Amino acid sequence: MHGFASDASDDWVATGWFDCLVAAGYDVCAPDLRGHGKSVKSSDPVDYRLDAFAQDVAALCGHCWGNAELALVGYSMGAHVAMAAALALGARVKRLVLGGMGDRIAAKVGLTPEFADALDARDEARLGTLPSYAVRFRWHAESLPYNDLSVLAACLRGQSARFDLGLLSSFVAPTLVVVGGRDKLAGDPLPVAAAFASGTGAMVPGVGHAEALADPDFRKRALAFLEGAFAPHTTQEVSA
Repeated sequence: MHGFASDASDDWVATGWFDCLVAAGYDVCAPDLRGHGKSVKSSDPVDYRLDAFAQDVAALCGHCWGNAELALVGYSMGAHVAMAAALALGARVKRLVLGGMGDRIAAKVGLTPEFADALDARDEARLGTLPSYAVRFRWHAESLPYNDLSVLAACLRGQSARFDLGLLSSFVAPTLVVVGGRDKLAGDPLPVAAAFASGTGAMVPGVGHAEALADPDFRKRALAFLEGAFAPHTTQEVSA
């Protein structure tokens, strides 16, 4: 599951993940999540509750693989979706990989309100009243041809909720929580990993939130974990 304001092609195909997973023998499905890419787009925030995303994923897994066992991989927003879907699918999920997910964002789904305000701002005057980081994010989202800014704003507003991390202790399958060492958005993966019954936290040095999926070492760690050969690496790199 891809991140917010991205799509499956950019996050998983262009970065090499899809080909690597297929080469390793996996049958892979990488969907465009609702409101993103080529998927259905609604302007109603109620359509973007986290449980709706999780239901989409559970239904897709049933369509593709019936009741077969599977692994879930999600990044950033997609990691929240993967957590919710894993709880919904239960024992069918045998491995869970959560990228770009740390203690700064785990308990809060969605970005803070100024990002949604920037996405649906109608004019430059309104943008001028908003924080520069939110405006820069709007410019990034606007540069991607598959994005509808008003839909993304509705998505953020609909997602906005607390995630009950206490629920994660009921999920017993091995879980990897991994972030880049320079990821200022996600934070520390170790507290999130500790919320799982069988969680492992890891940091990949020298990698930030935006570029992690394209980093070969980041991908290798996740693939090794899926194969059951992951060696934990929890060294934290502090950004200068």
